[in-house]
Amino acid sequence: MNNYRKFVKDREINKEEAFGRDHYWHYNDALSPEADTFMVKVVMKKGDRHHFHRHPEMNEILYILKGTAEQWIEKEMQILGPGDSVYIDPDVVHAIFNAGEDELEFLAVLGPSRGWAAGTIDESQKAPYSDYRK
Repeated sequence: MNNYRKFVKDREINKEEAFGRDHYWHYNDALSPEADTFMVKVVMKKGDRHHFHRHPEMNEILYILKGTAEQWIEKEMQILGPGDSVYIDPDVVHAIFNAGEDELEFLAVLGPSRGWAAGTIDESQKAPYSDYRK
């Protein structure tokens, strides 16, 4: 049994800007290489999005902290607000759009960590995803 544990204080969080969004990494391969799960808080500006994509070898849980999300999983869409969450299996196409008037903040929990190397695959230019939000 693995006994790995790690506390992360606010001052230790690794902030990065990616695709115009702020990512606040609490756990990732650089900060906690022995952890099997990653967690990041994402802050999206009004009108921003993480277009249709998939993680071939990682599942993902999204938990909405603040704002309004238009969450897609394949062809299904739901509006999510604070306290709502969604689980997404590996290799399932999904997207999240800030559908509100304010910033959208959510936690993304991804695992297993060994799936990180397989990356994130953009599907936004492929049918049917390219037609969902015309």
